[in-house]
Amino acid sequence: MAQFKPVFTLEVAHAFFADGRCSQLQFVPSAATERLLRRYQLLVRHNEVGFSIIADLEKAIAPDEDESVLRFNAYAQDNYFSFYTAETEGLYTPLYASTRHITADNSSLELQREAPPQLQSEYSARVKPGTRTPVLVVDIDLNDSAIEAAKTGAAALRYLRFGTRELYWKYYFFGELAKLELDIHDVGSPQAIVFDESDEPVAKNGKAFISQVPIAMNSEPKQRFQLKDKNNSGKILIKRLPNAGINLISKSRNLKGQQILVAEIYVNQ
Repeated sequence: MAQFKPVFTLEVAHAFFADGRCSQLQFVPSAATERLLRRYQLLVRHNEVGFSIIADLEKAIAPDEDESVLRFNAYAQDNYFSFYTAETEGLYTPLYASTRHITADNSSLELQREAPPQLQSEYSARVKPGTRTPVLVVDIDLNDSAIEAAKTGAAALRYLRFGTRELYWKYYFFGELAKLELDIHDVGSPQAIVFDESDEPVAKNGKAFISQVPIAMNSEPKQRFQLKDKNNSGKILIKRLPNAGINLISKSRNLKGQQILVAEIYVNQ
């Protein structure tokens, strides 16, 4: 009687999300991997944050040395994934991870910015518009000792851990607010974040302020910035300014003239 059991599980963690769980990647086996899955009678069970390889323990998994690797392409389901993911910054080709390269704590697959030579030729240096390209390619070696041990013990559990991207925040103020001497005051951080008024022209006589340092993006930002009037004894104009999201990202320049990427926030009152 068939006895199916997970022998390998891969889950995705991401610092951008408040709960640390990432459900924004879809893992698709390559055509060659689909053939190997049938050959070795393996199943793939997807879950919200990854997938598991399921084996029938009644049938021995004895992969050939030259045909032991299952390859999965991970596609972003969120168009903004690269805007809040640190590892993809400035990258035009997929990240790479393999069960042959594990982090020091033996819990995660290393995320590598450079794929093996045999993979590099599959992806052009710059992706053509309209081409569906994975953000990550994952190789799972069925001859891995952890998978072998999972046949009689617990399934091998590995993670893909992504860091959150840091962006400068840029506030735009319009209307009556723009006529005042404004000051953005940080009341929520142990080390206060300072904002400088931008010297770039702003439409409709508005004003803009840019943070001096980039701020880690988060799906539920914890920052607390107040808007004050410098010329009125620091009167609080807005008790808590809206926080930045990842849907308004653009290029700008800081006071040194250096080009930076900013998350924009518009305030009009």
